[in-house]
Amino acid sequence: MGRMSRHGWLWVFCCATALCMAGAASKEGPGKLELSGAEHRMDNFEDKVRRMRGQPFKLGPLEIEALKRIAALKDKYPDDPRVQELFDRAQKAVMTSKGETADLPQDALAYRENQKKLTKLFFDIAEKEWTAYQQKLKDSGKLLRRAFPPPDHKEAPQEEVVGKYVLLEKFTYPSNQFMDVGREFCFVGTPSRGYYYVVLSSRAWLGPYEAVKRYRRFINSDVPEGMAWTLVGKITGSDLLVPQAGEQKTLAAHWGWTVEPEAIYVPGRTFALVQPDDERGAAFAGEPKMEEIKSAMYTVKEVPKDVTPEGLTEIYITAIKEKNYPLYLDCIDPERRKTPKGRDLCMYHWEWHQQRFASWYCLIKVGKAKIRVVQGLDLSEDNVEMRFLTPEQIAELKKRAGETILDAELTTQAFDEKGKQYGSPKPRFFKKVGDGRWYIINFPQPF
Repeated sequence: MGRMSRHGWLWVFCCATALCMAGAASKEGPGKLELSGAEHRMDNFEDKVRRMRGQPFKLGPLEIEALKRIAALKDKYPDDPRVQELFDRAQKAVMTSKGETADLPQDALAYRENQKKLTKLFFDIAEKEWTAYQQKLKDSGKLLRRAFPPPDHKEAPQEEVVGKYVLLEKFTYPSNQFMDVGREFCFVGTPSRGYYYVVLSSRAWLGPYEAVKRYRRFINSDVPEGMAWTLVGKITGSDLLVPQAGEQKTLAAHWGWTVEPEAIYVPGRTFALVQPDDERGAAFAGEPKMEEIKSAMYTVKEVPKDVTPEGLTEIYITAIKEKNYPLYLDCIDPERRKTPKGRDLCMYHWEWHQQRFASWYCLIKVGKAKIRVVQGLDLSEDNVEMRFLTPEQIAELKKRAGETILDAELTTQAFDEKGKQYGSPKPRFFKKVGDGRWYIINFPQPF
């Protein structure tokens, strides 16, 4: 065998050195390569945790790979401090990925219990009014003895049916809504049982229906669309219609009695009745005294002039929880509620806030506000310039600067009834003009 070249001996030496170092690493701790690979993946895992800001999330392939590598290092080098540090970081990241938690105060769900009391209070009123209304109809002799089967339109004289009242159970809107020759109806019945066609294209329908919507907005948000109601109305005639939604009609036409609505009874919830003297057309049971009844449960009734952005946020939350709509509106920037469209938006988002607090979260943590001067002179304690000016100079500068406009921003964190963070922290924006008080700008923002 010939002599090995100089370069050959160098190669053998390097390989031997590497093997020795690898052996030493396996005894003393992880090599740089395997440690850096786990650290890199752990850095990415922690970065995702930060971006989620306390919101729970399911681990993806990259996070799982990071945990597998760190677990393998822990098994191989259980006493290595660098591996232990990585393991501790992974443990913290896994816990945080399950969502930030908060200890709920004992009264965190009190508003939901009050909601149940309020619902029962108004339902008791509804039951009394509904019972009295039915008795009044029976005593009048104008109520059909039974709705089904309906009087035969060929055999029963019109004058014996038109003007009578009918009580229709299982009235389902909007599921059974349909259009026919430009008119809008909701059918009750089947081909075998017969049909009634409730007229929807009139104020007679809109009055009681809007009253039910007001009940849902201000008393009990649990009135799902599509549930079976009981409708009472006056028979106005008969018509041949196709009780089918959509422009394409594939079913046969059927004769049915047309009905003009007068009252709606929502089982377990409310009763709405046409009120000829009420400009809204109808009212739900207890509505005339609604604010008088509800105000006994309000813990906050007005916004103080010196309220802070943090304090205003707390009042805003309380207004939603206690269904205090006037107080809710008073928290919102007047510029955003002075037009009909603006007020409609306030109402739309009020309903969404009601739904969220009823089902999604119950506790809100309010962060500290950051305030800045948008226009005018900054007189805050943080403005070091003010220390070098006399009161006369400050007054002069204030006069030149004009009206002061401030804005503020803070974040809110929502938690569900288990104390688990719901979603991510949300920003809230505020405005204060001159000597006025703070108002909320982004009222549609969920918590």
